Amino acid sequence: MERNRIVEGLRKIIAEELDVAAPDELNETDRLNEDLNLDSIMILQLAVYIEEYFEVAFPEEDVDPSVFATVGSLTDFVVALQKSGAALR
Repeated sequence: MERNRIVEGLRKIIAEELDVAAPDELNETDRLNEDLNLDSIMILQLAVYIEEYFEVAFPEEDVDPSVFATVGSLTDFVVALQKSGAALR
């Protein structure tokens, strides 16, 4: 999946599922906590929605918190999950 489609999917999840006032377009440099005002509970919810929306599974082992630093780092993580075959199908 193209990066811009992943970023748009993330914006849709944040705006619609988390009910956060997200900008019309997300930048990969946008920080989830500081710029988009997502708290730790929202980030956990985001992880669940990402699994459903992108049909990937987060690894059972600990996920590095830096994955949730920016839209870009989260996009990188989704791309890596898709490439690694961590799909739910």
